[in-house]
Amino acid sequence: MILLYYIIFGLLWLFTLLPFFIIYRFSDLLFLLLFYIVRYRRKVVQNNLLNAFPNKTKKERACIEKEFYKHFCDYFFETIKMLNVSDKEMRARMKYINPEIMTEAFKNDNSIIGYLGHYGNWEWLSHGWAAQNTQNVTYDIYGAYYPLGNKYVERFFFYLRSKGKSIPVPQKKVLRTIIKLHQEGEKGLFVFIADQSPIWNSVQHWMKFLNQDTATIVGAEKLAKQTGYPSYYFNIKKVSRGHYTCEFIKIADNPKEYKDFEITEKYMRLLEKSIVENPPYWLWTHRRWKFNKNTFYTIYPVKPPEKTNH
Repeated sequence: MILLYYIIFGLLWLFTLLPFFIIYRFSDLLFLLLFYIVRYRRKVVQNNLLNAFPNKTKKERACIEKEFYKHFCDYFFETIKMLNVSDKEMRARMKYINPEIMTEAFKNDNSIIGYLGHYGNWEWLSHGWAAQNTQNVTYDIYGAYYPLGNKYVERFFFYLRSKGKSIPVPQKKVLRTIIKLHQEGEKGLFVFIADQSPIWNSVQHWMKFLNQDTATIVGAEKLAKQTGYPSYYFNIKKVSRGHYTCEFIKIADNPKEYKDFEITEKYMRLLEKSIVENPPYWLWTHRRWKFNKNTFYTIYPVKPPEKTNH
């Protein structure tokens, strides 16, 4: 198995030596395969779009669906391309609208909690930022993640994200990493992708998101309140094929002053705005709404948290 891993890794590494314009031809072929032949999760995507945009016509949703699959294939190859992409090329393809916001935030605070969604190309965030600031970055970007079941896929993505100038940290070790950095007097940017479905026994909060009752992930907010670190939303937009921008939007300066789940809701509202403005660029293949609020607590042995006063 380990031999097969290195063979596949080597082939992918060679493939990513190709220029973007050729790689996008492969993306076009993958789109035809996934959309028309394999029909990869198309029912999931169609159902998600119907529930999120009930006021759109069937034709409008079909158009979003098709554009999503094109983007999804581009995202796949763009991510693999991180194995061989220069800082110069990343600077041209991932631009930051207001980088001074981050620079100033690090002057005033120890570390930063960053919120991200499965939108645009989230994998390029750290690589693009490091490429823009090769001489100036004095802190590391830590990407929180849930370990994958397959150890070889896990190893590949760990290497890929490390290659993309970030330090992957398992979700359970984030607090430990924050404490260690604080003790050493170091700063870090801790990035959380918090728009997926939470684990059933961690559901604590529900809100309306994309027209549906949605269970939210609140771990990043808890860390922000525990540490006092400010929170920012990274608003990624797709400008054209293979070109993105990122705007840093402040969510909370003093997290401890916010009511429970208020920071999470602000993040979800900002993400929702991004999705509504350009729907094809969110990860619609994800089974985001697998929990039903009306029946959740009768099916799962979890009690809703008690309300706290502030």
